[in-house]
This record gives sequence, C-alpha cells and structure tokens, in this order.
Amino acid sequence: MLGIIIGISSVVAIVSLGNGFKKSINDELSSLAGNTIEIYSVGDFDFDDEDLETLKKKEKHIVGISPSLTLPGEASYKDLKTYSMQVKLGNEFLNEASKYDMLYGRYFTKEECEYCEKVCILDKSSARLIFGTENAVGMTIDLYYGNNKRGGTFRIIGIRDDNSSQMADLFMGTGGVDVKAECPFTSFMDALGLTGVIEGYPQIVILMDDAENADNVLSHSKAILEARHDVRGENQIIAFDYNMIFQSVDASLTLVTLLIMLVAAISLFVGGIGVMNIMLVSVTERTREIGIRKALGARTGSVLTQFLVEAASISLLGGIIGIVLGLGGAELVCFLVSNLSTSKLVADFNPFFILGIAVFSMSIGIVFGILPARKAAKLSPIEALRKR
Repeated sequence: MLGIIIGISSVVAIVSLGNGFKKSINDELSSLAGNTIEIYSVGDFDFDDEDLETLKKKEKHIVGISPSLTLPGEASYKDLKTYSMQVKLGNEFLNEASKYDMLYGRYFTKEECEYCEKVCILDKSSARLIFGTENAVGMTIDLYYGNNKRGGTFRIIGIRDDNSSQMADLFMGTGGVDVKAECPFTSFMDALGLTGVIEGYPQIVILMDDAENADNVLSHSKAILEARHDVRGENQIIAFDYNMIFQSVDASLTLVTLLIMLVAAISLFVGGIGVMNIMLVSVTERTREIGIRKALGARTGSVLTQFLVEAASISLLGGIIGIVLGLGGAELVCFLVSNLSTSKLVADFNPFFILGIAVFSMSIGIVFGILPARKAAKLSPIEALRKR
C-alpha cells in the first residue's frame, strides 16, 4: 500500500495547499482592487475637477471618483526619530476604495479636502511603531516629501486596519516602508507649497457599484476623457483594472497546481503496479486454495470478484491512510508557514475532492487487479490442486 499512500497523500496535500494559496491570494488581491479601476494620464495634461464631474454624470455605474497620487517621503514625531513614509493622496471617496476598516476615529470629509485641513489617516502598524499604541487619534505627525523635506504637521483623525500582507506590499509597492499614511490631496499640496501650481491630477481612482461593470466603466470613462482632452486614439490615457491581472494570476496558479499534481500522480501509477505485483504473487501462493474452491463449485466469476475486491480493498485502505496523511501534512505546512513568516496560509479542503480521491484510489486497485484476478479465475482446478 505504500505507493498508494504516498501518491494519494501527495495529491491531497498539494491540491489542498494549492487551493488554499489561491484563495488567500485572491482574497488579498480582491481587497486591493475591490470595485475600483485606475486611470492615468501619460500625456502633457492632467485631469481636473470638471473631468471628475463629467464622468459621474455620464457613467451611471460610478459611485465616486477620487484623485490618487502616492508619494514617498519621511515621517517623524517631534523630531524624535525619522521613518520612511508613503502617503496616499485623494479625497473623501478614497476611503470607499479601500477594503481595510477604520479602527479608530474617522476619515477626512469633503469639507476638510476643500479647506485644505492638515489631517491624515495612519494604519495601525504605523501608529504602533511611532506612538507605541494603535489609537493615536488626536496626535500629530510631521510628514515630509523630497530632498528639501517640504511638508508640515498633520493631525491624525483616524486609524485604519492594515493588510500585514507581503502580497499586498508587493502590488502596492509598500514593502520596506515604515509608515503608511493617507491625506487629502489638496492639504498635502498646500503643505508642499504647490497650491495654484499643480491644478490637476495625473491619476484618478473610480469607484464602481459592482466589479462586474468594470469593462464597461473602463472603456466608457476612457472614451469620455479622451474626447474631453482631444487625444482620441493617441494612447495618452491608460485605464488599469486590477481584476484582469488577478484573473491571470489565478489562471497561472491553477496551471502550476495541475502540473505538480501530474508529478504526484506518477507515484499513484507506481503504487498501482505495486498492487498488481503483490496480487500476482498472492495468486501464485494461493493456487491450491483457488483449486479447492473451484473443485467445490466456485464459479470463475466468483474467483474473479474475490481478487478484485481484495485489490480494491488494499487500494482503498491505502487511499484512506493517504488522505489522512495528506490532510495532516497540509495543516502542518500551513502551521509552519503562518508561524515562520508574516503570511497566513490556510489549506482549503474540498469534501467532494476528498471523496473523489477515495473512489479513485479504489479504482486503481480494480484496474491493476484485473490481470491477477483473471489469472486466478482461469486456473484449472485439476492443475491448481496438483500445485504444492
């Protein structure tokens, strides 16, 4: 049974881990994109408030639009220590584009954006790093950008849950950043002394009512903006939908899982051959038993069924042991990954797949047991009784 056990346990563990890994990645990527698409200007123009109003009027599936600009910089509290910082700029709709909940305080309002109020949002890891506590609402923090450290002091009005995800850091480019902040676009531009100098937005984020409408919203919005800026067909506006990338990632992970399963299935084939060989030996050792049974009236079909049942039982028992070991192995890997890294991995066990594996393991015994069973069934009772 060892070959069957190794093959089944390998397949079960690989598929469970693969499905769990896919689900984990899909959940994280979905939390990054949600119902949003991003549109960039790569020409010599920026988007303005009239563009945003026009999009909201002409596209019914848009529920909100925010400028979006991410800048690197530095953060400090009373000049005690300086931390690397990444600040995301937008308006009040930027909160709706995030899937991470507000833990303390609130998000900045439309009025605070219009009046350039120096307010900001931190994630809980940043607050804990700087202030030693997650609830830093009401505290102030200095945010700077550029080599000449332009910026100012911002009041913290909200703390957001953070992703604590390497995958999210990879896609958002926040790996290695100490502090993650969110500020009103107008407020940070005012702190940099760029109010009146920079009037537009190089990038906007569109919040939709449903992710299923992404294709229509993306193409329609791009057409509207190209018409407004008279750049039709010049590829100066790029529309970006994260969901398309996530679908490609999911398909790639599925392919990798299938390829690994194929390798593991080789051991199942080897295990089946092992069952066949053992049953052939069993037929040889039990020749007199078979002869006595046939002499006493056992039919050829009865002998055939007996050996097929024995082969199927051996394979089924090996399959059950393999399933148990595979599930245990998958849980052990998840435990090690979750405790030795910042990523959390949970195996995804499909009961129908487990049932299918059990039936498949029994089928292996039947398929590879046919040859020895036929050999036993065709034995002549006279020749079998003469065998010592």
